Amino acid sequence: MSTRPTTMPESGGPARGRQRRWLPRLRDTKIRSKLGLILIVPVAAVVALGAARLAESGSRAAEATLVRSLTGLAGDVSALAHDAHRERMAAAQLLSASSGQNPDAYNTQVRRTDERIAAYQSARQAVGAVPPAVGARLARIDEHLATLNATRQEVLGNRQVSVSEVVLRYGVILGDLAAYGEVLGQIAGEGELAEGLRAAAAFSRAKAATAEEQAVAFAGLLSGGRLDAEQFSSFTATLTSQQEALLAFSVAASVGQRALVNTTVTGDAVILADQVSTEIARSVGAQPRITAEDANRAIGAVNDLMRWAEVRLHGDLLAQADAVRSDVLRQVLIESVLLVVALVVAVALAVVLARSLVRSLSRLREGALAVAGHELPEVVARLRDARNLDDGAVEDIARGVRDPIRLPNRDEVGQVAQAFNVVHREAIRIAAEQAALRTSVSTMFLNLARRSQSLVDRMIGELDQIERTEEDPKRLAQLFQLDHLATRMRRNDENLLVLAGADSTAPRREDGLLIDVLRAAQSEVELYNRIEFGTIDYDISVAAPAVNDVVRLLAELLDNATRFSPPNTVVVAEARRIRDYVLVQIEDRGLGISEEQLEALNRRLAEPPAVDVGAFRLMGLAVVGRLAARYGISVELRNNVEGGTVAHVNLPNDILVLPRSRGRDHVLTRPRAGGAPPEPAAAPAAGGGWAEAPPALPSRLGAAALPG
Repeated sequence: MSTRPTTMPESGGPARGRQRRWLPRLRDTKIRSKLGLILIVPVAAVVALGAARLAESGSRAAEATLVRSLTGLAGDVSALAHDAHRERMAAAQLLSASSGQNPDAYNTQVRRTDERIAAYQSARQAVGAVPPAVGARLARIDEHLATLNATRQEVLGNRQVSVSEVVLRYGVILGDLAAYGEVLGQIAGEGELAEGLRAAAAFSRAKAATAEEQAVAFAGLLSGGRLDAEQFSSFTATLTSQQEALLAFSVAASVGQRALVNTTVTGDAVILADQVSTEIARSVGAQPRITAEDANRAIGAVNDLMRWAEVRLHGDLLAQADAVRSDVLRQVLIESVLLVVALVVAVALAVVLARSLVRSLSRLREGALAVAGHELPEVVARLRDARNLDDGAVEDIARGVRDPIRLPNRDEVGQVAQAFNVVHREAIRIAAEQAALRTSVSTMFLNLARRSQSLVDRMIGELDQIERTEEDPKRLAQLFQLDHLATRMRRNDENLLVLAGADSTAPRREDGLLIDVLRAAQSEVELYNRIEFGTIDYDISVAAPAVNDVVRLLAELLDNATRFSPPNTVVVAEARRIRDYVLVQIEDRGLGISEEQLEALNRRLAEPPAVDVGAFRLMGLAVVGRLAARYGISVELRNNVEGGTVAHVNLPNDILVLPRSRGRDHVLTRPRAGGAPPEPAAAPAAGGGWAEAPPALPSRLGAAALPG
């Protein structure tokens, strides 16, 4: 603390207003989180597209399943229509006046029809939800089937119901049953199966028209054996409807369906039915040459052939619907498996790549933190204490540095790791060069200080001899001034030795009393006459190895206090024992130091920096810090409440020799108003007792003047 800076750099920059952040910045998140965010978007997109594709495929699978169920229901509907037509013909035969039949045949057919109705209703319930158009058609079928029992009761009760009316009632039910195929063909969409369903629906209409032709012909021939205009119109309408339906079938049917119908509905039965139809058409208003039973058998045979073809058509369509549904389900399954496999592979690959990247970055981060936090500071600390480092040693140290980050990667992360290793090696090499440079500078300081010290010692010796022989007071005062300048030069040389890390004086062999240490420090100060001693414990000694350095440390603090305080004030030094350590206080009445400067100075005292320009600008402060760090001495500067600065020096127990017991007469007290400290009542023997009060001119030998 021999000098105080007049200006100190401002600590910190301008205050920056803290902006409120409602959300964490993305750039501050960890790499793992960033990679997770990167993966979430494409994975979510893939999952969304896959889900949409699966939903579409599932919809197609549901449609295929529904079409298959409705196709199976179409077979039950066609079978019910065929049995209902046979029941109609049985009822017509029962009601005919010339039949003479009993109701057993009708009842048998009724039971068979009921079985078909039960099978239809069971299949209807198995289908479940159906499209609105199909549901409406099935509802109408159910409504008309509900009226079938009333018609049966009238037929069996023989309530004057005519054959034509019975044919009409059954015809309404058969018309709804035939219309089911048309609705199914409309909702089937596009494709081979849809075309086949429309062709089957057209063939079912043709069969229904043939059945209607059979019933109309039978009812017309029963009434007097001839057809009236209305009956002929109905008969002609059935033929027209049959031809239109067969034409629609030929247009919509596939080659196989047409071949099946052509090979099934053919032969003598078809020829005979055509002849009957021609004969009936010619007998309008005349007596036909065929009977109702002949027409019933001939047209009924063709109807049975068409039923056989219809069954085969529905069987083929049902197999085709099963194949379509199987294909769709297989495609859905394959797409699902492929999507899951692709998603798993993509996620697994992304996770593997992300883990590899995160692992590489983690190793890079750990290596960089280890270098920044441990390895590089330790190496620099070791090199800071190195001695005799030449160029060869620097290169050896640089070559001996191992790579802190070992990544076999050849990607950008591996290149960054290699670059960091090169930077680390260069940093070690530069640190070694700096250590060698500091060693060279320290050696230079040491040599210059030693040479200057020897010259100053010789000069002091010459001045001492001149002072002893000089009798002129004025010249003696001038010699004393030169003596003080030489003392300061010697202290500067010793400070250089301290900064160079060498001992400035020869080590002592005996301990020194604390009061003698303070007096020796006083003798090193040019303005020694401004220094006064307050309360001092005189029975405490400083260990021999630390005496010289403690004297130098206190001398720097005393010199600093005298130089930076008004010349009309005094500097008070006190030393008191507190438990197992000694507190030395040096107070001045200067202008004081600002809090920022005080904090910076105490920081340099607590952690002495390396030798640099600042160390020479604040040489006394640097010397105090180095000497304090050497012996574990705590030095702290504080502002005095009465003005000025107080230096607190805590001498640890390691460098003190404390007495076992103490009395009140072991404390030396001096008034702060000034004056030399009084001599004690008695002085112990040499080497273990007191030192006398300092003379008017303190010894220029400083610590060397201590006893021992």
